[in-house]
Amino acid sequence: MENQKNPDAAHLKKIVFNMKENIFKKLVFYPCAIFVILWSTCPFFWILLTSLKPASEIMQLPPIIPDTYIIDAYKNVLLRSNFPRYLLNSFMVSLSTVLITIPFSLLAAYGISRFSFRGKTFILFMIIILFTLPSISLVAALYKLFYTLGWINLPISLVCTYSAHNFPLAFFLLVKYIDKIPIEMDSAAIIDGCTRLQTLRYIITPLSLPGIISTSILIFIFCWNEFLFALTFTLDESTRMSSVGIALFEGTYEIPWGDIAAASVIVTLPLLVFLVFFQKYIVQGLTTGAVKE
Repeated sequence: MENQKNPDAAHLKKIVFNMKENIFKKLVFYPCAIFVILWSTCPFFWILLTSLKPASEIMQLPPIIPDTYIIDAYKNVLLRSNFPRYLLNSFMVSLSTVLITIPFSLLAAYGISRFSFRGKTFILFMIIILFTLPSISLVAALYKLFYTLGWINLPISLVCTYSAHNFPLAFFLLVKYIDKIPIEMDSAAIIDGCTRLQTLRYIITPLSLPGIISTSILIFIFCWNEFLFALTFTLDESTRMSSVGIALFEGTYEIPWGDIAAASVIVTLPLLVFLVFFQKYIVQGLTTGAVKE
């Protein structure tokens, strides 16, 4: 009898557990998820709505949903200002930073992951220190350095700063990814006659491609959105970044909130495209090493 009752009791417990799980999802998880999504996306949709409002309705209180939508703000931003130049500057600086940071961080990550040497712990500790330094603590020293070198108001100052500032993040993400690749593959490649650099190029890099893509996108996004260094090191219209350009929109008698909202939407759209097409790689790169296999 006990042998017959035990399966029934286990089946009943499973049914009760599934019922509790369904109730939890319906009453707690889904409402919380919907709230978080709305909380995160509502500011962007409100900025989008503001960019399409007539100027007379933007500051109206209480806020209203307009009856008509106009694109005058987008015309002002794209056709009557230097903002397209700012977008090009942001793209070139962000892309240059990615192209410099990824190879160096990949080499460093491979060395830390595959070799044991004296001072390894100290190097990791120093990289962690660099990762935790706030940007504001570096501005004065970097400004003095770049002023001495004559790099103020040149894109190279931002590229060097962003590369150094994002190196620790890229390094740690790539170390986690390379650690997942069996070291036996390195040994097999070396036995076949490959050097260490050839092993990195032909074995490790292709296998680490999802991690490299996710890291590249994250670095690009951080550079694209950065404001403090861009404001400090670029003083001219020809080198200004888009994040600074939004903050410096000027009106004759009032702040052009419609133009600022339109510029914010334009700046955000490329990042949304990246996230939509590469979200799988971003999530995979960020969660690598979170679960022990």
